[in-house]
Amino acid sequence: MYDAYESDEYFFNNDAVFLIENKDREKLINLTFEKHKNEILENISPITKRNDLLVWNVLLAREVITNGTSKQYLHTLYNKFYKQIQETSKLPSLQKIELDMINSYFDILINYLELKDNLVINKIIGYLYYHIEDKVTLENIATDLKLSVGYISNTFKKNIGITIMKYFKQVKIDRAKVLLVTTDKSVLEISTLLCFCDQGNFSKTFKAIVGMTPLEYRNSSSLK
Repeated sequence: MYDAYESDEYFFNNDAVFLIENKDREKLINLTFEKHKNEILENISPITKRNDLLVWNVLLAREVITNGTSKQYLHTLYNKFYKQIQETSKLPSLQKIELDMINSYFDILINYLELKDNLVINKIIGYLYYHIEDKVTLENIATDLKLSVGYISNTFKKNIGITIMKYFKQVKIDRAKVLLVTTDKSVLEISTLLCFCDQGNFSKTFKAIVGMTPLEYRNSSSLK
């Protein structure tokens, strides 16, 4: 099967599998940049690229499950990328989807907190990661998890030490940090993607958590 996807010579090999298994986002992103340059030089067709990404959507989702994280809500993330891939017909846009896909799955692989003795916390954190690009309220979480607002709030604060909404802001800012150094999205685009009310609120929250503005963080990074 792998031989059918010539454009993925960088990924269908042991090096890529090793990077995913070891959760090495930085090297995998760098490998992806190299891959994209070659795809442009070789002028690969969008159809071939779509096929590549459909395969990698499956493989990355499987890796999340293999690492023991919750399967709950995984179908939402998988279906989101499946739909985007099928509806996109230009190579640059497909390449952007690929970077977003890597970042989204790696967020879960790297940051998902597994508290085996507290299933409620597992469900809340899983919910937050799978809805990282959405506006979420305590009522949303409680309704979807079929629990009361008071119960999830008290349980989370007791076990994690901060409120659910504060934790969710940190999750969003962690994603923003990655987007700032792995994509060319503007600060406004990132703030909109992560559902902050406006760019000013996003920048203020970012600086409060990271200690510098989004642009300062981007300029100080050497990931690229």
